[in-house]
Amino acid sequence: MPEPEKWVFVVGCYGSGTTLVNQLLATHPMVGSLPTEGQFLTDQLERPRSHGLARMWALQPELFYLDENSPDNHRAMKIKRQWGSCFNDPARPVLVEKSVPNMARIRWLAKYFAPARFVAILRSPYAVSESIRRKKSNPLEDCARQWLKSNEIMLRDLEHVENKYIMRYEQFTENPNETWKEVLDFIGIGDSESDISGLRWQIHGRDSQITNMNARYLESLSTEDLAVIETHTEPLLSQLGYKIETPAS
Repeated sequence: MPEPEKWVFVVGCYGSGTTLVNQLLATHPMVGSLPTEGQFLTDQLERPRSHGLARMWALQPELFYLDENSPDNHRAMKIKRQWGSCFNDPARPVLVEKSVPNMARIRWLAKYFAPARFVAILRSPYAVSESIRRKKSNPLEDCARQWLKSNEIMLRDLEHVENKYIMRYEQFTENPNETWKEVLDFIGIGDSESDISGLRWQIHGRDSQITNMNARYLESLSTEDLAVIETHTEPLLSQLGYKIETPAS
C-alpha cells in the first residue's frame, strides 16, 4: 500500500502535453511513476474504450464523473493497492499518475488521495482537435466538443481543490526551463537548475525536443475546419484567449 507524502495527478485533454509532463516528472529522483496510465492498471475506474469512447470520454461525462460525494465503497484503497504493485518505486515521497479521464475525477481524487496536487495542462483547441482526429478519425466537431467539455469540467472542479497548478502548453514549450521550475516548486521538489530545453523525448513514437507543435497541426486545418472548431469550442475558446483570426477563403 503506497503512502507517499504527496500524490501528483497530471490532468489535461488528449494531445495537450500530459505525456511529456508525466515523463519529465518520472525522471526526478524523488518521484515514483507508473509504466502507463493508471486507468489501465486498475479495475476500479471506467475506461473510455470500454464504452466505445476512445479519446471521447467527455461526450458522455456522466460515465466517468466522480466528486467528493460519490460513493467510494473502498474503491480508492483498491486502486492504491493495484497501483502500488506497478510503481517503479512506491516508497518514493512523491507518486505521479496520469490518466486523461481524471479530468472528471479531480474532486474525488483530492478527497481520497490526500494530500494531492494537480498539474493541469491547457492547449489550443485547434491543435488538440486535429491531434484527436488524426489518431482516431473521429468527426472534427466531436474532437472539438471533447476539448470543450473536458476542459470545462476540469477548470470547474479545479476551483474546488486547493493545490493546483494550471499551465499552458504554449508557455511551457516556449519557456520550458522557467515553466518547469515553477512546476517543481509547486510540487515541492524544485532544487535544480537543469536545462530541459535541449533534451529529447519519445512522445507517442515521435522523438523530439520540447517544441511547440501547434503550427504543424494548424497547417492541416482548412478554413472550414477552423470554423467547425470555433463553433464547437466557444465560449471557452475566447475566454482562454485561443481564438485566431480565420483566414479568408
